[in-house]
Amino acid sequence: MSQEDVHDMESSGESHQMSIALTIGATIGVMGLVLFLYGLFGTADYARSDGININLWWGLLMMVVGLFMGGGSYLRSRKR
Repeated sequence: MSQEDVHDMESSGESHQMSIALTIGATIGVMGLVLFLYGLFGTADYARSDGININLWWGLLMMVVGLFMGGGSYLRSRKR
């Protein structure tokens, strides 16, 4: 096994990790978008949540986390 073969095997694992981070970030972001839209347009009983639209805020937080993960994955892959 040559040094190039070892390097190819190592770099293939790195790109696989990037695709997983991007996939997880996109999944969290899409779920956050759905929850955010449900919070905007859905009818809810706010008595249990002290008058706070929990779906709206958690959806927004999930979208931010998804963008952070996806953006970090994208920037990390561009750095290499």
